Amino acid sequence: MSASTTLRSASGLQSRKRRRTAPGAARRGLTSVLRGVAGAAAVALAFEGFARLEVVDPRLLPPATVILPRALELLVDPSFLVEVWATLASLLLGLALAAVIAVPLGLLLGSYQAMARACAPMVDSLRSVPGIAVIPLLVLVMGQGLEMKVTIVVFVTVWPLLFNTMYGVRSVDRVAVETARSFRVPTLMTWRSVVLPSAVPLMLTGLRVALATGLTVVIAAEIAVGTYDGVGYFILRASYGGFNADTVFAAVVLAGVLGFLMNWLTTAATSRLVAWSDRGATP
Repeated sequence: MSASTTLRSASGLQSRKRRRTAPGAARRGLTSVLRGVAGAAAVALAFEGFARLEVVDPRLLPPATVILPRALELLVDPSFLVEVWATLASLLLGLALAAVIAVPLGLLLGSYQAMARACAPMVDSLRSVPGIAVIPLLVLVMGQGLEMKVTIVVFVTVWPLLFNTMYGVRSVDRVAVETARSFRVPTLMTWRSVVLPSAVPLMLTGLRVALATGLTVVIAAEIAVGTYDGVGYFILRASYGGFNADTVFAAVVLAGVLGFLMNWLTTAATSRLVAWSDRGATP
């Protein structure tokens, strides 16, 4: 049996597994969404009941029946949508730059143990620095614009991408690699047909974690330093404009919905692209 035939057989097996598991993954995804909606409804009802007790001034803690209609208004408000796009642009640009750095480096560190041990002290030191702690330094160097937000996103998202890529490479079935070598499969073909397909599930897990972390930090940075645009800027401006608690809470709710949608999209894409795998990792 030739090397190409062996690799095609392995690819065909993965394709059959993917077709068998796709319907089950779709049902699990729908069940997860329904549970999430039910949980959100329960939280909204509890919040409504507590706000109606008026333990806190209603001008500062409006009920859910005031916040949710305001959130629907913001969904069609062009000024708010512009701020959402500003935050998303910073997040996606920073995430793309982080992937350019983390994926090749993760492939190298995952493949060569000596290199990983040599880089471990520096990587662990930088990874331990909280992203929020870097914001004042970035403001001094870059100001309060897009460059600062993109840089902080790169700093906090590079680690889940890097470590999940490393874990993905290290989790490759050594028997499959040795089999490819025994058939004298070229190194590049081994990487393309054996190593990368096995590493992709954990790499996509890293992407999902990086998206959530990046969104949290970029909005926090917009609030902390008073940037010129973004969801955090919108929340900060509304909080300084008088008793606009309904607008502040509505913007926070929509930021949470945005994070939920991004997580759901990446999870659905992962289930479709790598339906044969159920592996995951945390950074």
